[in-house]
Amino acid sequence: MITNTNINNKKNINNISNFIGVQNPVREFKSNQNCLRISSLGGFGDVTQNMFVYEFIPNGDATKSQIIIVDCGVGFPEEDAFGVDLQIPDTQYLADKKDRILGIFITHGHEDHIGAVRFILPILGQNIPIFAPKLAAAFIESRLAEVNIRVNLTVYQDSIPIQKGVFTVDPIRVTHSIPDTFHFAITTPAGIFYHGSDFKFDVFPLDGKGADFAHIARIGEQKVMALMSDSLGADKEGWSPSESSIAENFRYEITSAKGRVFVTSISSNIIRWSQAIEYAKGVGRKIVIVGFSVDKAINIAKDLGYLTLTDSDIIPPERTKNFPDNKLIFLVAGFAGQPDSALGKMVMGKHRIKIKSGDKVIFSSPDYIPGTTSNIYTMIDTLSKMGAEVVYGEKEELHVSGHGYQKEHALLINLLKPKYLLPIGGNFRHLKCYQGVAEKLGYSEDKIILPDFDASVNFYSNGTYDTNFHIPIRKILIDGFGIGDVGTTVLRDRKLLAEDGMFSVVLLMNKETGKLEKDPVILSRGFVFVKENTDLISYLKQEVVNKFNEATSTPANFEFIREEIQAHIEEIIYQKTGRQPMVLPLVIEV
Repeated sequence: MITNTNINNKKNINNISNFIGVQNPVREFKSNQNCLRISSLGGFGDVTQNMFVYEFIPNGDATKSQIIIVDCGVGFPEEDAFGVDLQIPDTQYLADKKDRILGIFITHGHEDHIGAVRFILPILGQNIPIFAPKLAAAFIESRLAEVNIRVNLTVYQDSIPIQKGVFTVDPIRVTHSIPDTFHFAITTPAGIFYHGSDFKFDVFPLDGKGADFAHIARIGEQKVMALMSDSLGADKEGWSPSESSIAENFRYEITSAKGRVFVTSISSNIIRWSQAIEYAKGVGRKIVIVGFSVDKAINIAKDLGYLTLTDSDIIPPERTKNFPDNKLIFLVAGFAGQPDSALGKMVMGKHRIKIKSGDKVIFSSPDYIPGTTSNIYTMIDTLSKMGAEVVYGEKEELHVSGHGYQKEHALLINLLKPKYLLPIGGNFRHLKCYQGVAEKLGYSEDKIILPDFDASVNFYSNGTYDTNFHIPIRKILIDGFGIGDVGTTVLRDRKLLAEDGMFSVVLLMNKETGKLEKDPVILSRGFVFVKENTDLISYLKQEVVNKFNEATSTPANFEFIREEIQAHIEEIIYQKTGRQPMVLPLVIEV
């Protein structure tokens, strides 16, 4: 892990000594065949932290392997991960293989597929080439510029194969909730592997660019060894609704509003921003962009031609008072209920723009991020209490999934006719539903691979596979500027503080005489309010003095005194209150 890393300092970001020279506790690998090993550095059975290693091992000699990586995304913390901002894949397995990494190939521009590049590239090496579609490349370049990282970045084109070492990577256009989304047909000496990351088959895409079914079918004619397929929508029957199916509802919510309109979505949801801009301009509303991430994404999309927006269409937030409410639409960051987002600050009254009665707030995002549901509904409740009309897309009225349902998975399987199926991009319940779809298509259980979280899948040139090889996967958490310096112990302490608070006692003592110089000072935070619990505080203060007198000596051992008081007070507090606050005795020599 990287300790106390400042991501704004290029030199600090390269402080990766704790990642180097680590012995990989993997199971032994023995084979004399060509092998293609697929490992998930975010772990199989996880929706986010997408980062897949394709490693070709010639004749079983792992020291001569060649590697490409597909995607490099972040994960999002659960609601009980106090203070943690992000989680990134664990690259420990690659620590002694960095010179064999031929490139990183990006499927599309969502954060769970590109967000970890700025953290991981300095670890693996900034000279590793990155290949990405146009929109994702612009997002990556923008994020890396924020931390002064230069990158070898190439924009790939639809259906133009890329050769790197023994790998040939053929990009295939598909549809998703963001433009420029691709699958990869990866040809290796061990066979053809189809990497089918996030997708749906939208036959009425708003941008007119549908999936390239003919290209997929051509790949299927070449004997695909394995299909790695997105499975997040596999628990839903039928076909996923088209983006065009919600267009009229979305248009109505904007055009029928009597007052101000606020639209919030994930910043990279260019399709939704484009719709909002088009519908608002159609009824004479001015566009107000609020929030750094949304502003950056919209400007990138505008520069690349994904949406039409002129300077005369936009007004800055400070000029909104010059326009009537029914002539304004706000495109706002904060769809996930983040308290430090633009929308979060508006709700708390800490932004120059205040939410008021009569406003309409539209939540529209293709898929909510795991771990954010509670924050989103809390924000919706607060907005409703403030008198705003909140529209949040229940029953797919204002958002549709960006992930294909069961019939789309069946179609992809039938087009490719792979020997093996390896579902990815879903939790285990999604993987099991995908297995059910595959079995209906005639695949036996031994052809559907559901590996353990930390397993690698080895495909051999004789057409067999195994999952015996395992890699180390730790939780690498991002907290502010720190990368990996928040572990389970820190999270446990934060949970304890959040639930039971803190009780601290300060003792000023003379080390030589072993006596207290003053009465103990009690501090309580999140445990009890001192002024309303004087009897309890007085009792605890006396217990501190009693235990101190038992533990002190001449000369005094500060550490022994501290440990004795801590253990005693923890026990007394639990007996008296049933609570377990963090007890912190501080012994100071005077």
